[in-house]
Amino acid sequence: MQDLIQKEEIEKKIQELPLVDVAVFDVIAMLDDPDTNFERISKNLSPDVASRFLEMANSAYYGREVRSIGYAVRVLGFTQMKKILTSSLLMSHFIKHVDFKRFNFEKFQQQAHFCGVVSRALGEILGYEKPEDLFTVAILQNIGKLVLATHFQAEFDEINRLKISEGVSSREAEHRVLGIGHAEIGALVLKKFKIPEDICNAVKYHDAFERVTPEGPSYQLEFIAREASRIVGKFRLPEEMEPQEMNERLKGTVSEGRRRYQKRIEEGMQEKGYRETFVELLAEASALIYRDLKLFVNERAAGETGPENPT
Repeated sequence: MQDLIQKEEIEKKIQELPLVDVAVFDVIAMLDDPDTNFERISKNLSPDVASRFLEMANSAYYGREVRSIGYAVRVLGFTQMKKILTSSLLMSHFIKHVDFKRFNFEKFQQQAHFCGVVSRALGEILGYEKPEDLFTVAILQNIGKLVLATHFQAEFDEINRLKISEGVSSREAEHRVLGIGHAEIGALVLKKFKIPEDICNAVKYHDAFERVTPEGPSYQLEFIAREASRIVGKFRLPEEMEPQEMNERLKGTVSEGRRRYQKRIEEGMQEKGYRETFVELLAEASALIYRDLKLFVNERAAGETGPENPT
């Protein structure tokens, strides 16, 4: 009962938090206006937000250079541009307010991009139709940790103390201290900023490996995002390797996977239905990517924890 009360208090506090700077609300309002002039958006963006947007947009679309907000609308479409821009607004806010002695933002980014590469490869093998959403989930899935480090500093320190002293995962330590995990906190923040429900759910359940995903159109996104997180947890962060290089190294893996599974997907849809076939092939695609990642990324030692954010 106490945990439930604590969780409700945390959720209420999150709803009341000033999660972006006041100047940003004008930009968010413009994004909700279908008649928005994107030159106006560009003029209202601070240089750091604009820079982060271009960095994230180019990371999401390797091989297609995104040079401006207006160009992003033309080549990516309004919906995807809005997701990436909203993400960059949130990230820029936290960069301004986080205590870098308390939170390793560089490793946070490395993990996000690593997860983005892996989820992209899984999506390409399985023919997932919205690969850009996989990148968005990868970038945002641990945003709840930024919320904790910025707005719940005492609790964040206690969570890290438990992780170090008892060797427990972030998820277990968070639930012991707060009654809620960073994934749920992140989803609450994203809902507050009108991020689509399927992305919020994929963020909320990205580390819920025991979860049986409900029926619905978003199950593929949630499954792939969670499997990418599981794979990334088996490796040390590739700190010396850029995401684009990793993406290039996995191209052969993706091609092999697509050759292997395209016919089986078609046959499986006729025999079992797409959902059951998708789950089976995701497991096999995961094994294929894991096999090839081991060629150029160091695995974690037995008993070594996944890519957590240290103090």
